[in-house]
Amino acid sequence: MNIQKWWEKEVIYQIYPKSFKDSNADGIGDIKGIINKLPYLKNLGITSIWLCPIFKSPMYDNGYDVSDYLDINPIFGTMEDMLNLINEAKKINIKIILDLVINHSSSFHPWFKEALANPSSKYRNYYIFKKSLNNKPPNNWRSVFGGSVWEKVKNEQDIYYYHTFHKYQPDFNWENKNFRKDIYKVVNFWLEKGIAGYRVDAITFIKKDQDYSSLEPDNKINDNLVSCKYKTLNRHGILNFLKELNDNTFKVYDAFTIGEAPGVLYENFDDFIGNNGVFSTIFDFKYSDPQLINGDWFKFKKFDYSDWIDKIINSQLKLQELGHSIVFLENHDQSRSISKFIQNQKFQTLDNAKSLALLNIFLKGVPIIYKGQEIGMKNFTRQSIEEFDDVESISKYEDAKKKQFKSKRST
Repeated sequence: MNIQKWWEKEVIYQIYPKSFKDSNADGIGDIKGIINKLPYLKNLGITSIWLCPIFKSPMYDNGYDVSDYLDINPIFGTMEDMLNLINEAKKINIKIILDLVINHSSSFHPWFKEALANPSSKYRNYYIFKKSLNNKPPNNWRSVFGGSVWEKVKNEQDIYYYHTFHKYQPDFNWENKNFRKDIYKVVNFWLEKGIAGYRVDAITFIKKDQDYSSLEPDNKINDNLVSCKYKTLNRHGILNFLKELNDNTFKVYDAFTIGEAPGVLYENFDDFIGNNGVFSTIFDFKYSDPQLINGDWFKFKKFDYSDWIDKIINSQLKLQELGHSIVFLENHDQSRSISKFIQNQKFQTLDNAKSLALLNIFLKGVPIIYKGQEIGMKNFTRQSIEEFDDVESISKYEDAKKKQFKSKRST
């Protein structure tokens, strides 16, 4: 008999702090602003808050580049503010879930700065450094944000460091046992402060094929590179790392975890969720992004509603075979649901927004509501690339220009 876990009845509200509630009129949302809105959130009926990154960061990737996991970004507040949020939320039975970014850090993290300053430091092996190959980068892998995954180390001949995403986001070396011990301390630090769990970012990228061999270029943008995903996404051996992570952190505190786990097929879900899984549940993007071509956020197509419904049903059935699912229609990485799923703008009405809300709530699983979704917020149109504060959008725009797209098409 399956015993119901505490988190299976949660209703989660996702907050992107920077644009939520500003308490001091500086134009940036903050932790005190979230505290001020707790009565509103309680009245809304939510039981948990998932906060996008609030740790110290230079904000090249909006906080997904952490320079200090144990302190708060001053644009959002202080450690005292954060502890107050945890305590005030607890008083009204609302739990706090944090975003955990441990595939990579910021290049401004003390570990990486020491790794650059002293090649003999133990922190050198906390990251991935390789020698050049015939005066070229070690291989031809393309980063998720475009360009090579390798960045030349200044003042060192023929040495590069690895980044799956931006050059300011060097990847951790999960093969290093000492690193793993230290990152588990980071994870447990916040669990001991009283948070209820984590949304674990980009976690299926932590295991790289150790041969680091080049592949045939995929010629997507005529750069002679190939997507790093073929050698770094959900690779053989990753479960050893994830099981050790779970055993040393989440399981100890009975924490709730949502894995952002791209690359996991339905037939492998039982390794990731369920009674023997490494996470409480994981996101299933197959139904939440029906307009994307092969999961590429910047390649769109019109989708068929009957196919979308089939994807929803299939997701529900597959996840319920193993455990409990997450139900979501939008988040910080995606379009607003009313703009995404109702393709004809004249039908993007309040009534249809309510219909999507019913879908979000009444499907089986733990629902996540993204801030503003409850009032039917839509996408808005930007006029130029300068209006974007998103490293991937800017990178894809630059790739489009390299393809010699006309400026209008690039935007």
